[in-house]
Amino acid sequence: MIATARNAQGLRGAELRRYVERHLAPHVATPAQYLGGELNRVVKDHAGKRIKVALSFPDTYAMGSSSTGFRILYHVWNLREDSVCERVFAPWPDMEAKLREHGVGLYTLETFTPVREYDVLAFSCAYEMGFTNMLTILDLAGIPLRAEARTREDPIVIFGGHTAFAPEPVADYVDAFCIGEGEELAVEVTEKIAELKAAGLPREELLLRLAREVPGVYVPRFYKFEYFPDGAIADVVPLAARIPFPVKRRIVHDLENAPFPTRQIVPYVDTVFDRYSIEIMRGCVNGCRFCQAGMITRTQRQRSIEKVVELAKRGYEETGYDEIGLLSLSSSDYYGIAELAKRLNDHFEAKGVSVGLPSLRMNEILATLPKELARVRKGGLTIAPEAATERMRNIINKPVKDEHLINAVREAFKLGYDHVKLYFMLGLPGETDADLRAIGEFSDRISMLRKELGRPPAKVSASVSSFVPKAGTPFQWAPMLSREEWRRRQQVIMGSTKVKAVRVKVHDPDVSYLEGVFSRGDRRLGPAIESAWRNGARFDGWDEHLKMDVWMDAFAKHGLDPDKIALKERPLDEILPWVVVSDTVSEQFLKRELRRAAEERITETCADTNPNVETPCFICDGCERSPLWDKKEAMLDAPLKGVARDERYARNWRLTEGARNTAPVS
Repeated sequence: MIATARNAQGLRGAELRRYVERHLAPHVATPAQYLGGELNRVVKDHAGKRIKVALSFPDTYAMGSSSTGFRILYHVWNLREDSVCERVFAPWPDMEAKLREHGVGLYTLETFTPVREYDVLAFSCAYEMGFTNMLTILDLAGIPLRAEARTREDPIVIFGGHTAFAPEPVADYVDAFCIGEGEELAVEVTEKIAELKAAGLPREELLLRLAREVPGVYVPRFYKFEYFPDGAIADVVPLAARIPFPVKRRIVHDLENAPFPTRQIVPYVDTVFDRYSIEIMRGCVNGCRFCQAGMITRTQRQRSIEKVVELAKRGYEETGYDEIGLLSLSSSDYYGIAELAKRLNDHFEAKGVSVGLPSLRMNEILATLPKELARVRKGGLTIAPEAATERMRNIINKPVKDEHLINAVREAFKLGYDHVKLYFMLGLPGETDADLRAIGEFSDRISMLRKELGRPPAKVSASVSSFVPKAGTPFQWAPMLSREEWRRRQQVIMGSTKVKAVRVKVHDPDVSYLEGVFSRGDRRLGPAIESAWRNGARFDGWDEHLKMDVWMDAFAKHGLDPDKIALKERPLDEILPWVVVSDTVSEQFLKRELRRAAEERITETCADTNPNVETPCFICDGCERSPLWDKKEAMLDAPLKGVARDERYARNWRLTEGARNTAPVS
């Protein structure tokens, strides 16, 4: 017997699935995304399990299913016999409406178990525009939005991913942030939660023990922010003894032997990336000054060629994908990338499986790759110059030569490629209109290269994103453009291309503006986020769903000036909102890099992926290398003796018992 809407609320498991299939799925777009049942999903009996985790990506199924980090977390939790980990995504507005209409609580895809029944609800979030979707998931699951309102009966809500490095805007809604890489941290956090729940600890004491005993955990309720009359942060006060300040990020030192999923879930519906992906390398030491991922994941670690080939073979057998993506922040920096591509193609070419490198840096090795990438099928070549002039590349510390890209693209065209994707940024510090016009001119030049071979101009897609200052980068203090100026500069770029085969795509300035507000804001944003959500804000990163008027009303209601949050240049001695979790590269290094950007000076890569080459260290504090201070000073051309590593938490601090005092910054 199928339940009616009146009593659907109590359904679970197979009964709930049948109800959703009959009453909800026929009335929403892409219903398969809400029904589970995919190849390689992990279904476990919940009985007797020590810890149950609902793993959520606060965006669509298509986005979350493509996330490598999400796949890794699903894998590491399910490796444990005593754990259950199941998936839940943000429902599209049509499905949200149906869930509310029928009184159906949000459920996981593997067993249709209500999310509220799990011990932990874990959010993996890589993008600030998912904040309102997080509130939707909490509300549909029947979990109180605010952490302070939850009881022992509610799941512990944890939050990780790159967005956790600027956590304050959603601090009111999260019990604990996980700072850094998750393979080890995720397991340690849930192990500790299971232990403390079994001991019957009250929620407050459980969270305090979690903060004290698991490195990498930030529990915001135990830190108080105080403010000057002008709104700047005056102080951050730990409210309990023996809690970390700052919270140390976690890093997986042995990537070679870190767990990685080969039995990746194969969705029934189209996703953003329809391929089997392998993370070949983590971290980046090129030091692009705008790049948060490159700074917070230092230092560079890579899997061996043998390990990658092994993972590729196993993954193909277990998924059947016809494309293997080799992922990293800059895959062409992988030591032996040409040899790796050759070995994979030697094995997979006869099977019709292609090898793809989604992230390529413009360097001398780039010209050697198109031949290997074209052995099975010729897709588009994707390259990220970021800026079209060498002056701007010096400012952002991406010292690549046009000739490297030209040589690579020419080789690709010789092999039959006819499409190139280029990624640029606008609004970077020091940018002029001449730099903007160079984007169109450079794209035209790439297109016309193919004509040199007696063929029509190549199709070139130039994607131009908007620069948003991010926590933990040298540009975290830099100002951001207004929406009006973004639109003006976009028009300069659009008017600079003359070749019909070139298409320029720009980002919606409203979306980038909100991203800047969330990236740079503090805990006072929380009520505004909730107000906007209650008034219909959903999927704010999707142009067709963004309700800018709702957001501006929410900011006004709570007395916030979003321009001041997003656009202003921050003084170098200002306490920044992410100070509690800013223990990545040192602040001294970031300030030095900001100065060198203003001087248009390059800082060379501090390490080479070639293990046979000794390379210099620029003391970013991102790894364990520790050369002598005098050597550091000579290399960096700046005095360092007497500079405290913890300068960034020393201004106006009133540390409680158990935390060490530091001298104020002069």
